[in-house]
Amino acid sequence: MESNTNKENVPVVSTGEWVASKFLLLVPLVNIIFLLVWAFNKSENKNKSNWAKATLIVYVLRVFIYILIILMFFSFFASLFNSAYYI
Repeated sequence: MESNTNKENVPVVSTGEWVASKFLLLVPLVNIIFLLVWAFNKSENKNKSNWAKATLIVYVLRVFIYILIILMFFSFFASLFNSAYYI
C-alpha cells in the first residue's frame, strides 16, 4: 500500500541550531518575532517552520487560558466584596 505522505528531502536541523532557537525564545518580544519569521518564512527549514507554528499555537492557547483564569479570579473577588456589604 502506498503512503500519501510528501517525502521531501529537507536538511536536518542541527542540535546547535535547536539550542540557539530555544535560547532565543527566552528573550521577551524577540521570541514572538523570531517565531513568526520561522513559521511564515518560505525559505526556512520545514521542520523548524512546523515547530514554530506549533509553538505559536501553544502560546495563543496559554494566553487564552491565562485570560480565563484572571477573569474567573476577578469575578470571584468582585462577588466576594459585593456580598461583604450585606453582612
